[in-house]
Amino acid sequence: MKRYEQIVNDIKKDIELQKRKPGSKLPSLLTMAKKYQVSKGTVLKAYEILEKQCLIFAKAQSGYYIAGGLISDDEKNEGYHLETGNPMVNTYLFQEMKQCFQTAAQLYSFKTLDLTIRGVDSLNEILPSYLSEDGIYTSSQNIYLIQGIMQMLTIFSNSSFPNHKQTILIEEPSYNFYIKYLKKMNLPVKVIKRDQNGINLKELEHIFKNDDIKFFYTIPRHHNPLGTYYDHQSRKKIMELAIQYDVYIIEDDYFSHYYKIPKYLPLYYFSNGNHCIYLRSYTKTIPFIRIGIAVVPDDFIETMNQMTEISYYYSYHMPSLVSQATLEAYIRTGLYRYQTEIINKGLKRKISIIKKVSAAWDQEMVHLASQITGCYFSLELNDKIDSQRLVYLLKKEKIYVSGNQNSYYLGYRHSIRLSLSRVNEQELKYVLEQIYTIIENLYQQKKI
Repeated sequence: MKRYEQIVNDIKKDIELQKRKPGSKLPSLLTMAKKYQVSKGTVLKAYEILEKQCLIFAKAQSGYYIAGGLISDDEKNEGYHLETGNPMVNTYLFQEMKQCFQTAAQLYSFKTLDLTIRGVDSLNEILPSYLSEDGIYTSSQNIYLIQGIMQMLTIFSNSSFPNHKQTILIEEPSYNFYIKYLKKMNLPVKVIKRDQNGINLKELEHIFKNDDIKFFYTIPRHHNPLGTYYDHQSRKKIMELAIQYDVYIIEDDYFSHYYKIPKYLPLYYFSNGNHCIYLRSYTKTIPFIRIGIAVVPDDFIETMNQMTEISYYYSYHMPSLVSQATLEAYIRTGLYRYQTEIINKGLKRKISIIKKVSAAWDQEMVHLASQITGCYFSLELNDKIDSQRLVYLLKKEKIYVSGNQNSYYLGYRHSIRLSLSRVNEQELKYVLEQIYTIIENLYQQKKI
């Protein structure tokens, strides 16, 4: 490892461990040169790399300073908010935003948002290499920039697919806003049950074979609301069945970077560029912009072009120039990778707390999935416990969670969903203890 790389890594580690606080001044070039026994030019190179990554910033006539923390747990709302996965915009301190906007302005100073289905060329050009790091091997012509996943789901749901089928298959439970939309539009829908063990693959094959399934909408990892993921063999088999029976998969990978699963490969990887539409959103990790990515197979490009061109008149899909520039700046500077690493490590610590606290719980009263990943997870309750009553009692204690009734299209199991986005580790431990105490009281009341 080169000496300047060692300095970069050491400062990054100090920031992560909070040994260097946001706003604190870094040692002078001379001081660091003596410490590492290198030239001032070597230290300057390290500082310039960190500055490009938006981790430090320079003040004229003063020196270099640590940029604002990526995520701050010091921003407090009244009570404990576990009802939403949307992070607070003001938890992302503005020094990073400012520096990324400056980089974005330089990148896009001579560009305009033309009427296009592709977006700005410079962003589109770097996306294939960027996506390949996650097992998504594709080309620029297969990538479309979008504003959000829900917007694309509404377009897909009302459009004709190359297989000329009509029925939409969804997991149950699933993304509550999409379920609400499907019901409101009275679209043809079929459901397949999903639990902590996944879905019944034989049932899935039966549905694919015998029903008129246009596409299967699935959240393979970091499931909302379960917080679970499909294992490797299930993902591979789902994709094989989709190709065999001419069913498209819409893979919602909105929390793709929130929690790293070792050796995880998306469904798109198993598709060989066939019958899989991959969706990713950045609104959870960069909450002040609206931008996402749709990756489509070759045989869907013509259909996608027609959809996006028509959608311009009622639901313009293209993200703003600011959103495109900001995402490109985040990727090119390396800040996005660094930021998601911080998020990932924080979530792992929180999930460790969940498992430790819940280990002593009575499984007859409340059940926790064993493979929690991502930002959401659900607590399944004994049938004697009314989930809506539990939500109400928790609210009185200023603990805000969501019931899962809106996440079911047909059936419903008593359960609540919790999000880890807006609570720190100490708050999470307290909240879990309070939730269990109230569950225990409700259960005992029903037994009497």
